[in-house]
Amino acid sequence: MLLRAALITTLLGSVTADKPHIMLMLADDFGWTNIGLHTQDQEVQTPNMNSLAASGVELDRHYAYKFCSPTRCSLQSGRYPVNVNVLNVEPTVHNPSDPVGGYAGIPVNMTTIAWKMRSAGYRTYMTGKWDAGMATPTHTPMGRGYEQWLGYYHHANDYWTEGLPVTSTGTVDVCGNAYIDLWSTDGPANTLNGTAYEEELFTNHSLAMIKNHDPSEPMFLFHAFHLVHTPLEVPQSYLDAFDFIHGSPDQRRPYAAMVKYLDDALGMLVEAVKDKGMWENTLMVFVSDNGGPIYFPAGANNYPLKGGKMSD
Repeated sequence: MLLRAALITTLLGSVTADKPHIMLMLADDFGWTNIGLHTQDQEVQTPNMNSLAASGVELDRHYAYKFCSPTRCSLQSGRYPVNVNVLNVEPTVHNPSDPVGGYAGIPVNMTTIAWKMRSAGYRTYMTGKWDAGMATPTHTPMGRGYEQWLGYYHHANDYWTEGLPVTSTGTVDVCGNAYIDLWSTDGPANTLNGTAYEEELFTNHSLAMIKNHDPSEPMFLFHAFHLVHTPLEVPQSYLDAFDFIHGSPDQRRPYAAMVKYLDDALGMLVEAVKDKGMWENTLMVFVSDNGGPIYFPAGANNYPLKGGKMSD
């Protein structure tokens, strides 16, 4: 497992709910040195993350699994990956001889964090990447306790079309990668796919959840960024801001631009909670699902740590 950092901001003051609001922010494939807290390199521009770290607590001995789905299954179930899922298989995988754990993701008999939060009186909202099972309604975010969700099931999709090309999934599925993977709670989000950069859709969804939330009730918001997982796609204006980065193949430049987009989105979510008057009673956790990938076509930086995503 690769050493990862978590930023925890706890600001407990005037109370708007009996319990603190909780915002769990999960980045995807985020490198150790792709945060300004760990480097002075100009290609890393993360003022919002730096501010959260300065006012909170950095956990620099926090461990996660080496790739996506096991980490997410562990996070949702509260169990070590070895006890829930250690494989990054396709969502369609099925072992008919195992009716409990024979599908990708979390076995259906396991409890999850969202159900536990709901039993404690929390309203539960989710945005973004799931990658913890989709074979039955029980495997979905709603089956696991979330009331509202906008996101996708697979390891990755296209940021602009929400399709599942090889550049997103790394494989060719039985339908020739013809699927669109974007969902809104219980059904396809077919009025949204292809209308904007995916992270813009995700940010707007979480902003709406915050805006419409009743502050007298405790909120649990799980925002799982697609960023900065491949494919390396980002709005041109962000890419242009990093035109000083040169190299061939050119993966560091889009990766750096995507990190900046992630930081901006994170800042918008923080500001929304502050505008709502909930920040003083909010616990925010920012963490990555694994180390940054350093193989082609990814462009993360984990120095001075050894290895990256997929490393033990």
